[in-house]
Amino acid sequence: MTQTTKKMNLTSLAVPIFVDMFLRTLTMMTNTTMISAVDVNLVAAIGTGGQVAMLFITIFSFLSIGCSVVVAQALGAKKRNLATRAIHIALTFNAFVGGVCALLLYSFTDFFLGLLNIPNDLLPLSATYLKVVSIALFLDSLGIVMAAIIRVKNHAFVILVISLLMNVVSITGNALALFEWFGLPFFGVSGVGVSTLVSRIFAVVGLYIALVKVAKVHIFAGLLVNFDMQILAKILKIGLPSAGENVTWMVQYMVAFSFVALCGAVSVGVQTIYLQLSMFIFLFGESVSMANEIIVGHLVGAGKKERAYFHAFRTLKIGLFVTLLVLAVFFVFREQIMSFLNLSEEHKALMRPLFYLSLALESGRTFNIVMVNSLRAAGDARFPFVVGVIFMIGVSLPVGWFFGLHLGWGILGVWLGFCVDEWGRAVCNTWRWRSKKWETKKLV
Repeated sequence: MTQTTKKMNLTSLAVPIFVDMFLRTLTMMTNTTMISAVDVNLVAAIGTGGQVAMLFITIFSFLSIGCSVVVAQALGAKKRNLATRAIHIALTFNAFVGGVCALLLYSFTDFFLGLLNIPNDLLPLSATYLKVVSIALFLDSLGIVMAAIIRVKNHAFVILVISLLMNVVSITGNALALFEWFGLPFFGVSGVGVSTLVSRIFAVVGLYIALVKVAKVHIFAGLLVNFDMQILAKILKIGLPSAGENVTWMVQYMVAFSFVALCGAVSVGVQTIYLQLSMFIFLFGESVSMANEIIVGHLVGAGKKERAYFHAFRTLKIGLFVTLLVLAVFFVFREQIMSFLNLSEEHKALMRPLFYLSLALESGRTFNIVMVNSLRAAGDARFPFVVGVIFMIGVSLPVGWFFGLHLGWGILGVWLGFCVDEWGRAVCNTWRWRSKKWETKKLV
């Protein structure tokens, strides 16, 4: 066992990752509450701009996945020179992609907002916010890669601390921009945008310090401009299929959302609210799977394939146990949750069946994501991408349309499509892992 792997365990990685994602979710909800207290139109404007920015983040975030897998395998194989070169290439390439995305978004803000058919009365506010946030995209492109590297180097807790401080900066900045504290004027969406930008600057500086001082990664100017196309190809071999899978999920969700929209405004409201609840439940399984991905990558790189094989299944048992435990809590207190959200009886009637369906859906989602991340960590990213396209587009959407619209089951039918998709991919990806065909996909 390598020294890096000896120090790693699932809990020490998964807990900080979960708390980090939870804090981000909580901060987003807090910011939304603060902004809505001032003006509901600001929420719509900022939310719309944020959706456009997230589309661009998805474009360049794929590189961090490829980078983390290559670095994990290289460290496991004790090829530290390869790990160092991969880190520099990922930083340079992602900075370039992030810079291009930021420039495009800043220059063609109205065009991208127009694609979403933004109402004319919201367009100026959304454009103002998006122009400021577009600058932050460049910082996000660097921050995502640095965070991935620090986690792979087994310092997930440091990311948690930086994320906590960044969120405090964001919330404080928004309060100063909106509530006219200390005699400050009302800055509105531009102030919220600047607050976002400042919090990103703070995060990137913190991540760079952690990268150099804590993770002990030495940055060499020469390596930042000395590209090795073979190493970049290894990174993209994992990153591109991962990005394709994420984009496919976005397409699936947008089409499914259009199905729900045909069922009426109440269904749209239930879809929006329950998706947030579902994403919160998913945080537990996702944090465990991300931690498992790092450990499996180290083990595969070290040639310990049998240990990697059994570690993935051990992680799966833990992930399913935790997810089912959280699901049980949500199910038992479903009425209290709906009352806390101030839902009408009509909304509650549509949402109740989703709590029952989620017992199967969320366990399948955890099953699937643990196996997908295990395959990626081993270098086998193309298989889960192909399976994802087949089930998300070829199975989930037809099932959702048939039961949701054709048979008139509404939102329940659409979410049944999600359930079939998750379990279908879970079975296929588990079969792939059990077949051990991933053993030939090692990158280093």
